[in-house]
Amino acid sequence: MKNNNFTDTIHQTLVNMSNLEILNLEFNQLPVQVPSSIFNISSLKAIDLSSNSLSGSLSDDMCQHLPKLEGLHLSVNELSGNIPFSIGKCNNLQILSLSINQFTGIIPRSIR
Repeated sequence: MKNNNFTDTIHQTLVNMSNLEILNLEFNQLPVQVPSSIFNISSLKAIDLSSNSLSGSLSDDMCQHLPKLEGLHLSVNELSGNIPFSIGKCNNLQILSLSINQFTGIIPRSIR
């Protein structure tokens, strides 16, 4: 569902899809915080929410429920705060894209 003009929140129906492996909503106009419920879909292998207007910070326990996550794309948004140290607990993570946001603090050693 990339490159549409979605301007509302990420609908709860999406996060109820327990077998969802890829969530791609890049290049929309989602002006919301990243819903923590997205990080509870244990079947997800890739999340791409880049090039939206997402704000807020990332949950400290975002990787706890994503054992299969291989790609996390959140670049070109308005995310802020620290990059969670727990992001290193995403054991299968191969691609992490967080550029062009407003993160502060240090880069966790686990992802350097």
